[in-house]
Amino acid sequence: MTTLQKDTAPTLAWLKHSFEACDLRGSAAYYSRLRHPLCGWSAAYPETTGYIIETLLDYHALTGEDWLLEYAQKSADWIVSLQHKNGALPGGVGERGAPSVFNTGMMLFGLSSPQYLPLWGRGEHLACAKKAVDWLISIVEEDGSWKQGAYKEGFTPSYYTRVIWAVLEVNKQLQNTDIERIMRKSLQYYKAKVTPQYSVADWAFAKNEPAFTHTIAYTMRGFLECGALLGDKESLDIAQHMAFRLIKDFDENQKLAGTYDENWCGDYSFVCITGNAQLSLNCSRLFQLTDNQVFKAYAKIFFDTVRDAPSLIPMKGYRGAIAGSQPLWGAYQPMQYPNWAAKFWLDARIYLEKL
Repeated sequence: MTTLQKDTAPTLAWLKHSFEACDLRGSAAYYSRLRHPLCGWSAAYPETTGYIIETLLDYHALTGEDWLLEYAQKSADWIVSLQHKNGALPGGVGERGAPSVFNTGMMLFGLSSPQYLPLWGRGEHLACAKKAVDWLISIVEEDGSWKQGAYKEGFTPSYYTRVIWAVLEVNKQLQNTDIERIMRKSLQYYKAKVTPQYSVADWAFAKNEPAFTHTIAYTMRGFLECGALLGDKESLDIAQHMAFRLIKDFDENQKLAGTYDENWCGDYSFVCITGNAQLSLNCSRLFQLTDNQVFKAYAKIFFDTVRDAPSLIPMKGYRGAIAGSQPLWGAYQPMQYPNWAAKFWLDARIYLEKL
């Protein structure tokens, strides 16, 4: 067993339990005895299940373990079964959520990546993705934003850059020039929210709130990947400047804050584990795209801040789980172990191995 396999085995096992708790109809959103005293597991979460598919398949390629491929395919099948007639995919936890822009975008990742499609040998997943993209394109506003299907009604968050990325990934299969044109316009809308300090207006979950590093990393990754896919240097530069700002803050404080406002004023009372893992992953990607050794160094440094995050409690719901915050009662997903924390921790770890 390699060091990577040994490091990640407990968290992969926890993720496996999260699917089994939902009878393989998606992965449970989180484990929390506080919120679910009897079994601990929540209902399945379509959004995060969608992008966890990629993680399962990456680790299948590494380990060859059959369950990873099986659970990925069952998850993709489940997502297809949830699609609304208009093409949207559901928001929220469970199977009956209203159409959601962000959640639809996140599920596209597990349905459409070209390196995964040959594994399925069937076309319904890409057909589902195409129908979902058609819905997303149909509700883009004249200014390039999405205002329908919001998490917070009336609020258009800047982490929708990640939805643009998802649509562009599907469009690699569709090769539709109209889709690319509309997504370029949408990207301009979110670029206009970048401040002179390279923070981004509306990068939080709600208006005038500080942003968790989780949504900051979402926003940054959207700019980064859109820049790479479109050959858009400005978007890639935005992502680099955001990374340099966080690196500067880490050097000054020897830690990353759990949240930052638009002036980069941070709350250092807790660590958003998910966000730190994502920022490590973002730096790995920036190194791949720019060959700047600073990004390679900080990919490791940011991951080291959460390297020991997997729980050591020897019980099925806890062993290998990744908490929302350090400490456990911190402001991000307090007293909970979210499945997306496990996903991004596993992704960051495998990306470091690729470096």
